[in-house]
Amino acid sequence: MKRLILFLVYLVILILLHYSASAQNNVIKGLVLDERNKPVRDVGIYSIDSTFLTLTNGDGQFTLTKSQPGDTIYTRHLSFTSATYIIDSLDLNKRIVLKVKFDEKSLPEVEIYGSAPHVAYNNKVVSVMDFEINEKGIYLLARRRRNNSLLHLNFACDTLTDLKISPDYFNIYKDVYGEMQLVSDEDVWQIGHKTAMGHVFEMELMYRTPTKRFVSLFKNIVCATDSLLIGGRYFFFGQEIYYYYFNIGGDQKAHELHHCVNEENRDLMINLLNPRFGTFYRSAGFLDPKPTYDPVFAYDNKVYLFSFDDDKTFVYNNLGEIVAEYPLTFHKYRHWRGDMRVIKKWDKKVIMDWATGKFYTTFTDGGVTTIKRINLETGTAENVYTISGFAFVENLRIYNGKAYFLYKNDNTRNNRLFEVAIE
Repeated sequence: MKRLILFLVYLVILILLHYSASAQNNVIKGLVLDERNKPVRDVGIYSIDSTFLTLTNGDGQFTLTKSQPGDTIYTRHLSFTSATYIIDSLDLNKRIVLKVKFDEKSLPEVEIYGSAPHVAYNNKVVSVMDFEINEKGIYLLARRRRNNSLLHLNFACDTLTDLKISPDYFNIYKDVYGEMQLVSDEDVWQIGHKTAMGHVFEMELMYRTPTKRFVSLFKNIVCATDSLLIGGRYFFFGQEIYYYYFNIGGDQKAHELHHCVNEENRDLMINLLNPRFGTFYRSAGFLDPKPTYDPVFAYDNKVYLFSFDDDKTFVYNNLGEIVAEYPLTFHKYRHWRGDMRVIKKWDKKVIMDWATGKFYTTFTDGGVTTIKRINLETGTAENVYTISGFAFVENLRIYNGKAYFLYKNDNTRNNRLFEVAIE
């Protein structure tokens, strides 16, 4: 009897090893390319019965481990047509290539403008690490093979100044007055210019400050008018924001501007901190809430507070007094249960055009970003542009009716600066 049991166990092991070896041999690798033979990231790969199999990586590559010869797969992406492929036995030893085409018809409720995003700063040997914009032009933190540079461009993207800098600097920070700061882990330099007869020329670094001191001085300052300095502090795991203001040139007392409270998440945190459940939730990683998002901006000596927790936009004058109050609804939809819920595709982002004072927000679906202009009085937002064919853009900025962003679009994998007119 023992011999029979041992024989059956041995037989089962052989069968399992056989199927395991067969499964390992059925590894199929693939690549998704667009019409320009550029890899397309975040393309869904599905079986013929609509079962999700995998997603392409940043280089457009994917791997299938359970597919067999004869299986049919197809691609799905918001901004590209679907490509279908029948797996052959020869595909087990080679990489299959799926070609997709841009399909603007697949973008619902989108206004497509005649202009398309194009490279603004056309230098293929330069990778743009970061950039910012103010009335003086565009500032680029550029990485080359041998050195890094801080570039100052005009709005035609012609280089006005090319300043060699250490590779330790990784960020360009625009302060509340629109001035630029060059940041490293050790120190911060203000980016200044020599001027003559109102003409700006020859960029220079000035007023060095240790980074720790700079952060301690400016981390809570969010915006400023001619007479007010607006600050903000998070409380209770980032679910409450206390906004306050100081009168510039007046008393140093902090005056309350507004207190924003995300009651739902705050109550959730209280429950999770209950000793009865707190240990479990901490160990499970649930006690890591994202801060509530209620941004504040200053423009034309007025302060605009988008309080998404109150579903209202508050406008303050230069004395810190409320002069207008509008509904704020574009970020929510009515669920079939009857309650209002936040739209998951909303990026929780408000962008102000420093040149025009208009406000924008973004929604991302399948990696494709749609820019919407916010109507302050109605609280709604309308489409103005969809950045089609550019999945997961980075560092989106809007200035004087143009959108600027970073994107890797060639084999060098360098970040390029793109621009497109949206208004």
